[in-house]
Amino acid sequence: MTQVPSAHPLRGRTALVTGAAGGMGRVIATTLAAQGAAMILVVRRPEQGEALKHEIALATGNLEVDFLVADLSDQASIRQMVAAFHRQYTQLHILVNNAGIHLQERQLSKDGIEMHFAVNHLAPFLLSNLLLNTLKFSAPARIVNVSSQTMTDTRPLPFFGRPHPAVLDLNDLQSERNFEPVSAYGRSKLAMVMCGYVLARRFQGGGVTVNALHPGITATDIVADIAPPQAQPFLGLVKRFLLTPEQGAASTVRLASAAELENVTGKYFIRAHEQRSPEGSYDLAAQERLWKASAALVNLI
Repeated sequence: MTQVPSAHPLRGRTALVTGAAGGMGRVIATTLAAQGAAMILVVRRPEQGEALKHEIALATGNLEVDFLVADLSDQASIRQMVAAFHRQYTQLHILVNNAGIHLQERQLSKDGIEMHFAVNHLAPFLLSNLLLNTLKFSAPARIVNVSSQTMTDTRPLPFFGRPHPAVLDLNDLQSERNFEPVSAYGRSKLAMVMCGYVLARRFQGGGVTVNALHPGITATDIVADIAPPQAQPFLGLVKRFLLTPEQGAASTVRLASAAELENVTGKYFIRAHEQRSPEGSYDLAAQERLWKASAALVNLI
């Protein structure tokens, strides 16, 4: 007899999505909820969480939707959010590190860290590490890191100037000597991928997988943020040729939930296809140096 797939394959599982109020995060969270997962939405403001919680429950019929508030640029806020998580939950099966930021000028976080590096890399690094024990207890579990193709040598949109690869300078992780917005963004996403490879090795055989992906060039607020002034008048036209948030979210949801990927770990995907991340990202010594530097910056050493 042919087995009919469950309409709610994630029922009984708990998922946490950062950046849940954003264009793609909202779709990821809604889709996972529709598959039956108990959803935890990480948002910046309580009113965002309340509105999104009711929106997702209404759209999916899933009433197991809650939210936690955190400023992901602030390490104390992340720790407070994780403490709140531990007071309410004992299990976590899916962690989607989706939140991201792009700024045109170099800014520092409350912790004195360059903002791209703080939000795009150190926030998921710290969050993943603080939730490790819960993920291991809940195994099989998955960590999905939403990266970006800006860490490669191809710019994602026209009007962005001369293409160049994101090279991670381990002696200048915070772009103090050389700040350029798209490159700083790309380097932070590259750092996320490299530390994901370290985490995947450490989890090998432990029931927790760690993978990263570029979801495709998606018409979200990040695109508008990345675009330089000369590109702004063309954004409406450009976005017509980009993926919708629904299309962009699909590959993230697949990594988070597809049965055929349950044992796949330490990989990088572009949409649904496994690909190579930049060659330098596979340097084991560089990965370990980056891990130690990151751990020091978030006081995990």
